[in-house]
Amino acid sequence: MVFFFIKTAILHDNALRVFTTGEILMRLSCLLLSALLAAAAQAKESPRDPYLDKQVSEADIKALQGRSDPVVQKAVAEIVVAEPAPEPTPVQAGVVALNPIKQDVMSAAFDEAKVPDCLHSEGLKRQPTFFLKGILKLPFVPIAYLRGVCN
Repeated sequence: MVFFFIKTAILHDNALRVFTTGEILMRLSCLLLSALLAAAAQAKESPRDPYLDKQVSEADIKALQGRSDPVVQKAVAEIVVAEPAPEPTPVQAGVVALNPIKQDVMSAAFDEAKVPDCLHSEGLKRQPTFFLKGILKLPFVPIAYLRGVCN
């Protein structure tokens, strides 16, 4: 439906007239600009949430902090003092702890992320060659190099 509208409204409003590339680009840019303006107008009209957008003052924060029950505050303080501090985990100590499964997944991800050489067997693995096979894929090697999917 959308394709039909764009086709008829932009390209074929007069079937006998042939449009130049400049006219088609001008019509497409006008359509894009009107879509952007409509999106901007809709964004301006969206109402703001008064609870989420409200800035809380320091006085309100201090007033809310004083509302907790003193018995609860005392119990929390006793528990914090009674429990010893937890030992730092290897991740917190600066050592990344990987189990063998995660290590295999990471190794596979690094191998997949390598940019292959264009002239080797894996050179066109990220370049679509459509239905072409064998020597017919050769024109796609420079395209893959220019796109940066191979070295």
